[in-house]
Amino acid sequence: MKDRILEAAEKVFSEKGFYDAKISKIAELANVSVGTIYRFYRSKEELYGEVIKKKLLEMEKEVEEAVEGKEPLEAIKVYVNTVVDFFSKEQDFFEIFMMELGSSFIIDTERFNLSEWYRDYVKKLSKVVERGTEEGTFKKLNPEGIFLLISGALANIDYFRLKGFIDMKPEEVKELVLEVVLTGLLNRK
Repeated sequence: MKDRILEAAEKVFSEKGFYDAKISKIAELANVSVGTIYRFYRSKEELYGEVIKKKLLEMEKEVEEAVEGKEPLEAIKVYVNTVVDFFSKEQDFFEIFMMELGSSFIIDTERFNLSEWYRDYVKKLSKVVERGTEEGTFKKLNPEGIFLLISGALANIDYFRLKGFIDMKPEEVKELVLEVVLTGLLNRK
């Protein structure tokens, strides 16, 4: 039942945004009563945060599976490909994610109790950069900063691409981000 509610909530939030979404519409779509939703979630904001968390965990799982066991350079490439593919596949989610959180994502991680998750996610993935630096593949730069630079670039470019503000195919986004990041990151001895 919770899964049905989350699926319905994702659909309504992605169509209406947080403020215009109605719990009654989510209940109707999930084929449950409004009271049932409030039995699981104390507020619309809590439900919204749960939708965001569910999708972020799905993305994290895909990313971790994709980069596992890869050499640092290959892991960076696979990370970029996986994130762009995820955002394309989950376009409805990505639109609400950026529309509501956008550049204030770091601030809103507190609001949705995602701060610890995000810190862990950044630390896990920045280890790829650390390994690349230790092996001499990458320049000695701040690993967390590099990871945040990559993820921020992907999120912003993909958002404007999906909104139709820039005309780029997913493959072009991948190529652009990798070219710019790797030009600055690779240790060219």
